[in-house]
Amino acid sequence: MAKIKKDYKQIFTIRGEEFEVTAPALFDDSTNELLYDEELDDKAIEMANDLYREAHGFVYPSEIKKFREKLSISGRDLAALIGFSPTTIVMYENGALPTESNSRKLKDLINNKNSFKNFYEANKSSLGEPAQKKIEDYLNDENDLLETIPIMKIVDWFRIKNIILQKSDEYVEDLTQMKVMKLVYYAQAVSLHWYGKPLFSNPILAWKHGPVVQEIYNEYHGSYSIVEDLRSEIPEELLKNYNELSVNKKMSKVLNFVQEQLGSYSAWTLRDKTHNEEPWINTIQSSVISNKSIKKYFDDNFENIF
Repeated sequence: MAKIKKDYKQIFTIRGEEFEVTAPALFDDSTNELLYDEELDDKAIEMANDLYREAHGFVYPSEIKKFREKLSISGRDLAALIGFSPTTIVMYENGALPTESNSRKLKDLINNKNSFKNFYEANKSSLGEPAQKKIEDYLNDENDLLETIPIMKIVDWFRIKNIILQKSDEYVEDLTQMKVMKLVYYAQAVSLHWYGKPLFSNPILAWKHGPVVQEIYNEYHGSYSIVEDLRSEIPEELLKNYNELSVNKKMSKVLNFVQEQLGSYSAWTLRDKTHNEEPWINTIQSSVISNKSIKKYFDDNFENIF
């Protein structure tokens, strides 16, 4: 039986209200009979749920997930803090519609930092010490503003990290120009996703081999290894820069996350990865990949990317 996908208009009734959705559905090509497809059906239902959220000002799953990631706690911990049943937050993040009161509570905590701080102080006894520490680190970090920093300081952080890792693992390869280009690109994306702010101000260009920062290219053009000069001794000024970024909790969190998630990949693997992602695909060659397009893509796909 040949099957085809085509747009199909459906009416969904959600809490007594009807919402019209046009979404891809699966059909028998010969009989035009509508066929069951779990993935497509779930997407259509989620589109209807989003229409309901928009109509009633409900919190979105992505907003809950992003907030929880900022706190660095589990869904069960966030549920315990608010007083929900253990699986409630996980269900909401996966697309379940909250009650009106639960949505209102979540939106207030997500959008009002003072409200969340006061709520946390009144209810922190419901959490264990590890979760409390993570939330308190988040609250204390609010005054630790994330300011854009010179791009070469970020490059030097990755260079020194590469040398440190090589000292404990002989199989760690030298950091290259192409690889560091991709690591700083992903660091920018993570910063935009987590904090809504760029890590550096340099434009990122869509070149043949993926995202590129011109200043890094100018510095290391023609070089393969970019850590050879650090092999015998790391200059004091570079160590100072490394330590400066490492003690800033927000910057350190971004850089270490990227290193841990992507640092073991080869330069060409990271190149191919960027070639499969919309910010590079949708940008004209040699043009600037906008922070807006990076943020939107990573906000929508963060967990799938990493």
